[in-house]
Amino acid sequence: MRAFGITFYDALVGANVPPDKASALVPAMEREMFERLATKQDLQALQSTIAQQLLALESRLKHDRTVRLGTLLAASIGLIVTLLKAF
Repeated sequence: MRAFGITFYDALVGANVPPDKASALVPAMEREMFERLATKQDLQALQSTIAQQLLALESRLKHDRTVRLGTLLAASIGLIVTLLKAF
């Protein structure tokens, strides 16, 4: 058992949990904790991944905005030229 396991085991036995049941519970609790809880490194990696994804999204949005603005500008110029030719 790790340091956590020994401390947790002692706390369980101190709370009148039978030693055999405490021994069975400690590995199960450790397994749950290590499978489900995030470490600081996990959170930092997630933060980095999210930051990269946000930068990529920002870049795509800028590109889309530029393309739409260009399309609108071209359509406006085409409309103006058409109107000028009509008159």
